[in-house]
Amino acid sequence: MSLRPPRQAFNRAQAAEAKSPLDTEIAAEKAAALGRAGRALEDAMARLEEDDADIDREALLLTAAEKVQAYFLIRELNGLRDQREIIRAYGIPRQVLNRIGIISQR
Repeated sequence: MSLRPPRQAFNRAQAAEAKSPLDTEIAAEKAAALGRAGRALEDAMARLEEDDADIDREALLLTAAEKVQAYFLIRELNGLRDQREIIRAYGIPRQVLNRIGIISQR
């Protein structure tokens, strides 16, 4: 009598290889979207740090809050729920975090 392993016994490498091309494409697009949102967030934080008296500070804060919210949402859609490290890494000020979810009338 011979024994053979069950058919459902996959290791992680085999499971990763078993993904369809569509799954691979979706994962690539998720990563690209996260990268685009991260660059937009970096740009918004850089604009906040500029010292220019002609700039409307409130508008900058609202724009930065929109970028932060978009980045947080994309991270959450990818299963990354803890935002504390991102807040520290990007140096997101409390003024911006307090404005997340506020819709400005443009």
